[in-house]
Amino acid sequence: MAAPAKLSRPLRCFALLALLCLVESAALGGRSFTADLIHRDSPSSPLRDPFATQSDLVWGAARRSTSHTRRIWARLGSAIRYDMTEDDGEYYMDVSIGTPSLKTLLLVSTGSNFSWTQCLPCTKCFEQEPPIFDPVKSSTYERVECKEALCKSLQGTQCGGDEGRYCVYKYKYKDDFFTEGDVALETFSIGTSRRSETTVKSLPFGCGHNNGGKFEKTGSGILGLSGGNPSSLISMMNIGGKFGYCLVPQSGRGSSKISFGEDAVVSGPGTITTRLVSIGPYYIVNLEGVSIGRRRFSYGGNSTDSEAKESNKVVQMVIDSGTTLTYLPSRIFRQLKRNIIDLNPSVTRVGDPEEEYELCFRTPVSLILPIVTLHFAGFADMTLNKVSMFALLPERGMKCLAMKPTEKEAVLGNMGQLNFKVGFNLRERMLSFKPITDCTAQRIDMI
Repeated sequence: MAAPAKLSRPLRCFALLALLCLVESAALGGRSFTADLIHRDSPSSPLRDPFATQSDLVWGAARRSTSHTRRIWARLGSAIRYDMTEDDGEYYMDVSIGTPSLKTLLLVSTGSNFSWTQCLPCTKCFEQEPPIFDPVKSSTYERVECKEALCKSLQGTQCGGDEGRYCVYKYKYKDDFFTEGDVALETFSIGTSRRSETTVKSLPFGCGHNNGGKFEKTGSGILGLSGGNPSSLISMMNIGGKFGYCLVPQSGRGSSKISFGEDAVVSGPGTITTRLVSIGPYYIVNLEGVSIGRRRFSYGGNSTDSEAKESNKVVQMVIDSGTTLTYLPSRIFRQLKRNIIDLNPSVTRVGDPEEEYELCFRTPVSLILPIVTLHFAGFADMTLNKVSMFALLPERGMKCLAMKPTEKEAVLGNMGQLNFKVGFNLRERMLSFKPITDCTAQRIDMI
């Protein structure tokens, strides 16, 4: 009888890594957990400028929205989609990296599969307040070899270092933003406290030794929450592809929450569900129409499958927590703007001196607003919260519509998602919304 064939060393290493991942997945057992999301302008945020007025913060959010959506549209319109984003997101999360662990703050990005942080030694690093991660001091740090399947599955990677043996990445974007370094495996811990913390071992990430661009010094990198790659954080946490969040107003008390696993399931009365037509690089659904008051503007029938996503019967809408404002198709936006003006003929309209907002009114005054409902595919009708439709600039005595027109993909920003529980189920490719009164609870799986 012939002796069994021996595995080559690369195959043995890959098999061992797969076994370790299976063991770790079994240990996690599909655990659910919840963590705080830190809005960059919230009272508890270390990024907040103590001298900024509320009006300054509102204008800053609008400027970041403009920058962020331009990048979304550029990536969606390009055949090359690097897992890269710039520091114009809105929420951060406390994360511990390595063994022993180093606590840092990472920007949460639903538009990136790849997580990365600055690492020593630095060829060039932007200024950051947390200590820079030193892989030499971590017993769980492991560089990925160039020949491994993981290296070949990631965009923007190549062979380099130590005679081309190891996998290195290099991502560049406009505005002189870049990060490059080693692709590695490391232990990441996420959660609000030791009791609710979960640990993911052997998570692929970028150890950036050469980084530059406009990045907040309070943070050290990006935590990618896109689900379009088997090596992404969402794929490796053994949470059944389920995560979700519940957002509170930037000026409100308490923290927004992000949940993983069964904690993120959205169910009960008032829940609406629609299909995700894309889970990478962004989460996208089909928008079939918008109702403004009693009048509906449709792109097609409110069908259950909505197969005509490439036709003019639907508009694709990006669901993005990193954008503050909501971007509606220009035709719909013009109708909404005219409707609001007609409902408030005696209220003084004012121009935005920063030219960030399309429609502003003089305050204090109570505006009469129409009911605005987004009609997603599958009879999923989401009525927006009136409170979140306008941004208040108190020092300037004005309030402005937190929406803008676009001729490209529509975007539902975080203001449009306030006080909704939002749940993503990537295995079933479904997205759910449910109105909720308290997003500051420790868990957001209330029914």
